[in-house]
Parts: sequence; structure tokens; C-alpha cells
Amino acid sequence: MNIDLKRKKEKRNTVVRWILYGLLTVIAYIYMTTAPQKQFMLRTPLFVIPAAMCIAMFEEPFDSALMGCAAGLLLDTAQGTLIGLSGIIMMWCCLSASLLFHFFMRRHILNIIALNAAAVIVQGTIHYFFYYAIWEYDSAGKIFTGEFLPVMIYTSIAAIPFFFIVRFLSRHFGLIDESYIEEKSDDIVRE
Repeated sequence: MNIDLKRKKEKRNTVVRWILYGLLTVIAYIYMTTAPQKQFMLRTPLFVIPAAMCIAMFEEPFDSALMGCAAGLLLDTAQGTLIGLSGIIMMWCCLSASLLFHFFMRRHILNIIALNAAAVIVQGTIHYFFYYAIWEYDSAGKIFTGEFLPVMIYTSIAAIPFFFIVRFLSRHFGLIDESYIEEKSDDIVRE
């Protein structure tokens, strides 16, 4: 394949892939903010977190840190919290996940569920601490078990469909692999 043609196709694939990633994150944000609360018994999962973590699984560390920051800002607007707190948390979680998958871990569904659960626990406990526990509300423990714990569990499970969607997008709009077949030649002289 021509090198210039390959570069053009890879640039096109990158643009299409990131547009689809952004669309996936926006759809997750819209569903998270408009879904009926009784659909998941207690609370709606925070769909933006598994979307960002799954994207971080397949992308470079810098790109995934930016995606985590954007997802965290969307999460802040959805929860009505201080703008930037979840952005910083998600930026570090996505950066850590991307580095782990880039250097140490395999891209497997159990790994992303575990890292997604870790990100949800970090984000949820920091949110709980700064908004409820630090002010010593009387029913802070009840809020944690009745609100935060179910959301953490549902959000951790929600990584499963996002994993398959992002893996599909990454495979079909990723880098172009070229295969070369070596032909057998009788002209090689061996001594």
C-alpha cells in the first residue's frame, strides 16, 4: 500500500474514531441525566465513567487523560457538583488505566471491570467524603449504603457493554495493519 495513502486513511480513521468516541460519551451523558431513576431500582449508573475508562483502555496515555478530563467535567455537570473535581479524578484514573494497559495489562474484559470498579470507588468515596462525611450529616452512612454503593455497583457492571462497543470502534477505525508474505526463492545460496 502506498505510504501516503496509508497515512491519509489512518488520519481519517483517527478522526472518525474520536468523533464516534465523543458521540458515545455524549450519549452516555444524555442517558445518565435523563434516564428514569427507578429503572435500576435505586439510582442510574454513572455511564460516563465506564465509557471514558474503556476508551482509555484502547488509546494512548495523553489522549486518554484528555478524555478522562472531559468525561469528568461531564460527570460534574450531571451530578451538580463543583466543576473540576471529577475532572481531575477521572483524568488521573484514565491516565493510570491507559498506562497500565499500555505497559502491563492485557486488554481483557475482566481487567477493565476491575479498573472501572477502582475508578468508581475512588470517585465515589471522594465525592461522598467531600459532600457528606466531612460535614458530619446524621444520615451520612445511610446515604452511602443507599445511594453511593448501588451506583458504584451498577457503574462497575456497566463497563461490559462499553468494552465491546469501544473495542469494535478501535478495531475498525484503528491503525491499518499491513501483512507481508515472504515468497520462497530458490536463488538463495547457502553454504
